[in-house]
Amino acid sequence: MNAYLGRAPVALAVTALAVTLTACGGSDGSDGSGGSGDSSGEVRIGLLLPENETARYEKFDKPLMEKKVALLTLGKGKVLYANAAGDAVRQSAQADAMIKDKVDVLVIDAVDSKAIAAAVTKAKAAGIAVVAYDRLAEGPIDAYTSFDNEDVGRVQGKALLDALDDKARTGKIVMMNGAVTDPNAASFKAGARSVLDGKVNVGKEYD
Repeated sequence: MNAYLGRAPVALAVTALAVTLTACGGSDGSDGSGGSGDSSGEVRIGLLLPENETARYEKFDKPLMEKKVALLTLGKGKVLYANAAGDAVRQSAQADAMIKDKVDVLVIDAVDSKAIAAAVTKAKAAGIAVVAYDRLAEGPIDAYTSFDNEDVGRVQGKALLDALDDKARTGKIVMMNGAVTDPNAASFKAGARSVLDGKVNVGKEYD
């Protein structure tokens, strides 16, 4: 399901990129305080993804982002990519490196929404636009694009009910709600519980 739904946030994120690049002057090759553009007019976008165990990030998000950026920048957009492999400290270091390298925009899918706040603040101080992608990041972001996360939870809950059929009330389920560092997880949980409450027996539940 993530592989399919992942296309919508990619398109929205690139639209947000187009708006933020226009606002910071990157699209015309001017050299602003955040390094917006260079003498060749190239637009440089730092893409920070959270982990590589889920197939969607490497298989869909990264290549789709690269393709859309190339299309919307007429081939002048370059995506600088880093994957944190689930390590919030590593992701902050990756963000710092891209800020030092003076990218025009940072697109961040945060490992930990709170831990990344210092890097977001540092990017803004350097004049670099920040787009929170897929997961909300704390700090002075310019844009946020994601799924309708509660609706994703409702779809998950309905799929489970359909699969359980008449066994839904006789057995027990275990709910694994995702990382507490991922703000989306709470929304997925709320959406799923809105469908499942009163229709299944939850034996154990973990966040």
